[in-house]
Amino acid sequence: MKRRSFLFATLFAAPSAFGHSPWGQYVVYRQKHLLIMSSKVDPNSYPYSEILVEALNRAEPSSKARPARAKSLERCYDLFSTNQMQFMLLPRDATVQMLLGSGEFAGKPPLQMFTIYEFGDLVLSVHPKIKSNIIRIVTHAVLEQLEYLPAAAKPEAMLKSSNLHVDAHTAIVTFLAS
Repeated sequence: MKRRSFLFATLFAAPSAFGHSPWGQYVVYRQKHLLIMSSKVDPNSYPYSEILVEALNRAEPSSKARPARAKSLERCYDLFSTNQMQFMLLPRDATVQMLLGSGEFAGKPPLQMFTIYEFGDLVLSVHPKIKSNIIRIVTHAVLEQLEYLPAAAKPEAMLKSSNLHVDAHTAIVTFLAS
């Protein structure tokens, strides 16, 4: 009887002991790669994130930048607000609505986020809990690749942005001084 109980317990316990959970691996993936989140509902942000990722990897290969696409703007909000994603490339209107808790995001707490750089109507935002050196490295990589980034704002114009992250500001000033 004990043998049968052991075998029964082993059959049911073994799958959970050796089962694969993608959650743990995805957390590791997010830690190893600089993910630029965009939204499926916006036709421009994902294609541009692919261009941006290519430029970042060219300037800073250790970033291992990758595009990531959420199914909706609301999902972008949720992933960013819970610090599951730290970088977001979205249209200016959506970014401002998230920042103010207005429009589509009325009734939700305003997101704490800062601008790193602007590309035409698209804004690259960063979560406030990201380390300063990472923000400076990303900003500097963008600046080094401006010729490959269509509609990228001029560095001098970015310095006038009201929501520019202080470390992005520092990186731009340093870049302009060199």
